[in-house]
Amino acid sequence: MAARVAPGRLIHTGGSVADTASSAPETGTPRDSISFPHLVLSGHTDSVSSVAWSNDGRKVLTGSSDGAAKVFGTGSGRCELTFAGHEGAILSLAISPSGAKVLTASADRTARIWNIKTAACERILEGHNGPVMLAKFSPDGTKVLTASADKTARIWLANTGEQLQKCSGHTAALYTAAFSPDGQKVLTACHDRMARLFSVGGGLEHTLSGHSAQVYSAIFSRDGKVLTASGDGTAKLFDVATGSCLQTFASHTEAVYTAVFSPDMKQVLTGSADQTARLFDLETGEVRQVFAGAELAVHTVGFSEDGGRVLTAADDRAVRVFDAATGNLLRTFEGHGEHVYSACFSPNFKQVLTGAEDWTAKIWDVDAA
Repeated sequence: MAARVAPGRLIHTGGSVADTASSAPETGTPRDSISFPHLVLSGHTDSVSSVAWSNDGRKVLTGSSDGAAKVFGTGSGRCELTFAGHEGAILSLAISPSGAKVLTASADRTARIWNIKTAACERILEGHNGPVMLAKFSPDGTKVLTASADKTARIWLANTGEQLQKCSGHTAALYTAAFSPDGQKVLTACHDRMARLFSVGGGLEHTLSGHSAQVYSAIFSRDGKVLTASGDGTAKLFDVATGSCLQTFASHTEAVYTAVFSPDMKQVLTGSADQTARLFDLETGEVRQVFAGAELAVHTVGFSEDGGRVLTAADDRAVRVFDAATGNLLRTFEGHGEHVYSACFSPNFKQVLTGAEDWTAKIWDVDAA
């Protein structure tokens, strides 16, 4: 999911990057909505910048600025494995589709592939000339995509570590990149105000333009669309085949850091520096719901599987769950002593995992009394 660093510096927001102000303690939250953590996962010696669930939900993975990744059991909360070897902060992590491998990206300019059972490093992906901000597996697990501060994205063979392709053309550091659902295209975006589409094994297909400020995040839909979020206060929908802009989602009053599709692909959820998340109709671009309550920027958003609940994480150290239809606040998770850098639902959507600057990750029960 998301990784971030200290206030006023670069932060990842679900594959995006933003600059935000420092946080402050939350006030004004209804006390009956506040929950406390089910488990506290400790052992890191610096910020927990990235978190992920195993595919079966029985384990969680954490990546830290201390250069290590760890596996914790969700039953006991104990650390079961430590992945050590990076010489810089871990900036993102991911699990392979098979669940057998762990992928980490680091400020040491490498990405690494690890065995999830033994913590053995199986491949080191070297070649970038700057920190590797993000690394992802292809949908079939055979390839790896990395995005770097050296302004390039690269595609690698997962089983050999061989570099297959270099995606160039951006004029600023890359913080976000993604494979298309069929694994045949790659999407990149950065602070040069552009997103770009590349064919895997080919070259640049389209430059997605129209934003007037940095592009913080960019993702594919399941049906041939791209969704971007920008510092210009908008999100935009593009057609993959033509590169044309199909819709602009404009309602926020400040930068939009992240945007995601609803599970039914009929709505778009955004998170913004204006301290709100907003739900838009995909076809009309109209605002359907505003999720308020955060006292600082909302940097991470997500849906439950049925689309009925919305998850937000903000710079006020709190994570919130809302009813998507009514906008009502259902639950507030607070207890981290510093910035929450990453938050995501469990595979069964009954729990939320968070990682924070206070060196811990926490597991929260969504329906806790």
